[in-house]
Amino acid sequence: MTIRELPFDLYVQILEQLTPLTGSDESIIVLISCLKTSTLLRAAASVSRLWEPHYHARYTICDPAKEQSRKRSTGGDWRLMYFERRRIDLETLEILFKIVMERGDGRLERAREVNTKFSFDAWNVLEMAANCPLPDTFREPGVLDLRPIPPHAVPLRFWAQMLLGAIARSDAVCTWGKLISNDTPQSLELSFACMSSFFVYPPMKVLSQLEELATLCKIYFIKHQMPIDPAEFTSDSAKLRLVCSSICDFLWSCGFEAADGERFHMLQNRFPHLFLTTHQATIPISLVYIFVCIARKMGVTAAPTDFPSRVLAVVSSPHPDVLEFFVDVFGSRTQAILTLHDDIPRFLIQAGIHTNTILPWISSASSTSMLLRASRNVLASVNNFPAGAAVPEVELHTAIYASLMINAIFMNDRRYLLNIMKHINRFLLDLLPVLVDSLTPLLHPYLQEQLMTHCNAIMEDEKEAAATSHPRSALTREVKFFVGMVFKHAAHGYVGYVYGWDPSCAADEDWIREMGVDLLSRGRHQPFYHALDQSGSLRYVAEDNIRATCLEPADVHRIFTDAPRAGMYFEDLTQVEGRARFLLSPELNAAYPDDEAFGDRWLRQGED
Repeated sequence: MTIRELPFDLYVQILEQLTPLTGSDESIIVLISCLKTSTLLRAAASVSRLWEPHYHARYTICDPAKEQSRKRSTGGDWRLMYFERRRIDLETLEILFKIVMERGDGRLERAREVNTKFSFDAWNVLEMAANCPLPDTFREPGVLDLRPIPPHAVPLRFWAQMLLGAIARSDAVCTWGKLISNDTPQSLELSFACMSSFFVYPPMKVLSQLEELATLCKIYFIKHQMPIDPAEFTSDSAKLRLVCSSICDFLWSCGFEAADGERFHMLQNRFPHLFLTTHQATIPISLVYIFVCIARKMGVTAAPTDFPSRVLAVVSSPHPDVLEFFVDVFGSRTQAILTLHDDIPRFLIQAGIHTNTILPWISSASSTSMLLRASRNVLASVNNFPAGAAVPEVELHTAIYASLMINAIFMNDRRYLLNIMKHINRFLLDLLPVLVDSLTPLLHPYLQEQLMTHCNAIMEDEKEAAATSHPRSALTREVKFFVGMVFKHAAHGYVGYVYGWDPSCAADEDWIREMGVDLLSRGRHQPFYHALDQSGSLRYVAEDNIRATCLEPADVHRIFTDAPRAGMYFEDLTQVEGRARFLLSPELNAAYPDDEAFGDRWLRQGED
């Protein structure tokens, strides 16, 4: 029987009904299937506009330069652009799986490869990998996820997140580096947004949030019958001041406010992705950043000033009859508009500054000076945590890393480099794309040499670690416990996860003396275990202090939130009658080839 084909236009209309999906390939599979059928249906499924909504649904982040090149090479055909991005996805995933399966300096080169070849073009596929389904053990009760669990899901998520961080931080360092020779007022919005890149939050998402706020602000102005035409309000001093104070009112209506008391010192209100969302009670520099970005989008000439005590915004007009004035966004509930004659001298005197030196404090500040001030705020916050305001250790180290990086770029001070190297093991894939490729060219030659020396030493350590394994058959002293064991510290009570061991204490003499190791019953001449505690802190524990334990369900579900590095070492968790052990990642299985079986026997036999 002959089946009559439908008209071409009807096929196109039918295919236009396919719903663009972010986390599923169902609609795309339909389109691809149509490409493999009759000539007419293949022609319909090849129509470029059919692929555009699916492209935008799946690929929300890209490298702008690479995207433009892609449009040119494909003639703007969305089908061909989609296929090109999927090719990049597959190549990125192939590299990611190699990173998961191997140890040593090879994975550092692979991180460089992904960043160099793809940069933000690899973002969406890595983000999906970083959020792939977890084994049932680690899932929240009642949360249903029907997606298939990929092999090595836990380390896959860990290394995907590390790769995302390397891409974002490399871009941030390059963006900041451009300020050294080209620091313009327009650079503020992007350069400040890049502080969030250190938290694996791409700057384009911050820019999109600011754009959305500006749109909402215009709606607010229309609703309240405020002037929105720059030609109208920039030529009239009273209207320009009204516009600026009304932007402050708009911000308060959105939930932004001046942080007071303990909230002022919270680390989270220093970074754009947080003070734009969950921590809107924030500090002066953050509020001024939002104000300036919105004001500029509204047609107001505004800039931050590096004013003492708290950052202000300075507003000017192209009309000579309209004098510049200042906006105290932080204090705008009391007085938003400040004048040079009436208010600024009083503020300077309160800050202990002589009014003869007024000019540096009231001039438009550079993006560089604002970044440096923001970095000082972060470091001050680290030293002034509110009582009881616990910050996850990973967030603390990330914030410090961002601040050190800003100072290393703009201050060229060896101390900042040395402190960065103390943190880099937590951001291992940053070594080549961020430190070597992005940071090194920005430094003075003598600092370049020092940084490269440190980076080469880490590369050698990684290479040596990859060539080393710890078979139990080679031991001359019994190591009672094993990699993957969950334990409770006999003296301090914290719970930890073993990820390595030494037959005897391998720490230096200063640490041994400081920790009182020789006061233990077996002193230094007993096995010592490398471990993570539940907050992610690194520990080195004597065998005398190891006690078997298991984890409460709530603790199991928070393992990779509170101690993300656990994802590098472990894949699943087994608990039996008050004991627990993790299944090992490919990395730990290679380093400790006998410990998986040893731990399994220990768990089944119930030996102490």
